[in-house]
Amino acid sequence: MGDFTLFGIPISFGTMIYQAIIFTILVFILKKFVFKKLVNILDTRKQHIENQLQLTEKYKLDAKKNFEASEDILKQARADAREMMKHNENEAKLIIQDAKDMAKQILKEAKEEAFLSRSRSLTQNGQIKGA
Repeated sequence: MGDFTLFGIPISFGTMIYQAIIFTILVFILKKFVFKKLVNILDTRKQHIENQLQLTEKYKLDAKKNFEASEDILKQARADAREMMKHNENEAKLIIQDAKDMAKQILKEAKEEAFLSRSRSLTQNGQIKGA
């Protein structure tokens, strides 16, 4: 069957030569037509992944900048709100104090008017009785 045996397996030189020739032709055809396209596809994929990584890094930096800017705006808004609350508290205190003063003034005027009214009525009652 074969020209010689190796580890008990018969091996034929003719079959080995045909297999070597077919393998060489197959490798040449794959190299010529398939491997170039495959390498191009892999290079394109690699470039696409690198671009996506660069975009991701850019977006990450942009997001970080936007986050920091929004934090600054939020801090400023909180400070403004505190300032407005202090101002509004002071305004409310002034309004309350003005209202208390007005109430005291109205009460004082009402007491004076009641006193004058009473005095007039007493004077009129005294004049009527005395007349």
